[in-house]
Formats: sequence, structure tokens, C-alpha cells
Amino acid sequence: FTFASAGAWADDAGRYYAKVYGGLTSLGDKDFSQSDVAAPGATGEGTFASGWMAGGAGGYFFSDSVAAEIAWDYRSNGNDAVTFSDGTSFSEGNYASNLFFLNGYYHFDELGSSLRPYIGAGLGYLQEIDMDLESGGVESSYSGGGELAYQLMMGASYALDDDWDLQADIRYLRVSDLDLTQEAGNETIQGVDYDPVTLSLGLVYKY
Repeated sequence: FTFASAGAWADDAGRYYAKVYGGLTSLGDKDFSQSDVAAPGATGEGTFASGWMAGGAGGYFFSDSVAAEIAWDYRSNGNDAVTFSDGTSFSEGNYASNLFFLNGYYHFDELGSSLRPYIGAGLGYLQEIDMDLESGGVESSYSGGGELAYQLMMGASYALDDDWDLQADIRYLRVSDLDLTQEAGNETIQGVDYDPVTLSLGLVYKY
């Protein structure tokens, strides 16, 4: 690569781009209720380890500042402990999601010659989410999908040259009040929110 000169983004309007990205994601503690279990009013709680995210997008610059894209995101966080009110506890497995987004971005004026901040927002479709629980050879899996999601992004692009950008951002994703049904039974985890925070790094090619 050759480093970009001042005004590296002056000709972005009317250009398409492709992007790949990945990063680290964190997920807060979760409380939920259960249905179709032996004890009425059963509840549960989960704590989750740091995880990872990977994705890709294709987009278009409507102007030097405004862009939109269609994106795919996959996230996975490991289980630290998922415990039900009957005392059953799982310390292995993962909580993973597959989503598709329509994202919009606004890019601000560059800082110096090569760095440009941006903000973004996205409306998404949660195609599938799985909570796989494992402990001592016992496995149970709960899944759902077909829900609306949204996300907010804030970051910056660094122009490597006129065609290539390096991006870094922080993303907040939320899907509210999910119901996850046991894949090998009728039990349901109810009212659990999915709201990971992700630090991502991406590479953009504009053409």
C-alpha cells in the first residue's frame, strides 16, 4: 500500500465497496423465565465469557459522506454458567447468533490527511440464535429466530490508499425479549435479551 494524501475520500461518491471484519464481543448477565417445565414459575440466569464476531458487507457511497450496505454478522460467546432455579447448572457451550443487516453510515470530515470518523445505525433480521448448554456430558440446546434487531456503530476509517480503508469501531446490538425453545423438547427460555457490545476491525475495498 501507499499512504493516502489529503482528500483521500474526495471521490468516494458513486463507488461500491466490499468489506470484511471481525472482532471481540462481550455479553452481560441475563435473567429469564421458563415455561413447560415441571416447576411452575421456574427461572434462570446466565453469565457469558468474551467471544468473537465475524462478518462481511457490500455497500455503496451515495455521496462522499453517506453510505449504505447489506451486511452479515456472526457472533459467539462462551458460557461461564447458566443456572436454572431447580439447581441444574451448565458451565460449557455457547450463545451464538446469525444476523443480516441493512446499515447506514455518515462519515465526517477527515482529521488530518487519512483519518475520518463515522457513525452508523442498522436494522437487522435475526435469522437464528442458539444457546447450547453442556456440562458433565449432558447437553441441551435452545434456539429461536425470525426477530428484528438493531445496532449502533461509532468508529473511524484510515485511508491506506485511494481504494483501501482500514476501519475500527464499537458496535451495540440489541434484540429484546427473546423466546428460545428447546430443540429436543418443549421447554422454553422466555424473556431473554441479546445485547452484545463488539469491538471490530475491518478492511474495505472501494471500486
